[in-house]
Amino acid sequence: MSRKMYSAQEIKEFIEEFRANGGRPAGLFEGATLLLLDSGPEPDGSPHVCPLNFYPDKGRYYVFAANDGADEDPRWLGQLRANPAATIEVDGKVLQVTAVELHGGERSSIYARQAARNPQFEHFQNLTSRVIPVVALVPTKGA
Repeated sequence: MSRKMYSAQEIKEFIEEFRANGGRPAGLFEGATLLLLDSGPEPDGSPHVCPLNFYPDKGRYYVFAANDGADEDPRWLGQLRANPAATIEVDGKVLQVTAVELHGGERSSIYARQAARNPQFEHFQNLTSRVIPVVALVPTKGA
């Protein structure tokens, strides 16, 4: 069963505030490394946009399918597996990206770096029996 930390209304308000602040989190999330991921359409055709914590490294944006430690992957991961082309909003920019799921040592290394920066990610991994997927969001040429 999914553990929802925030309501749809709270997420909507966060996204509006994030955009109004030029791509910077404010309030409770001020100073956090967050981006907005549009991973594809909702069933009604509207964009599926979700705020995600990320780890930046060498021009890539690494995101973590932690799903608050639930035993199922978040919907955005399934959407990226089906179609790795996506859009992110980060640091006031809109970028087209290609999603590449990491495996093995590369995945473990990036996840460990994120958990060292934000211990909540270690907690999330301890809550679930699945290995939390890590996805590199790689800007496409011209981005």
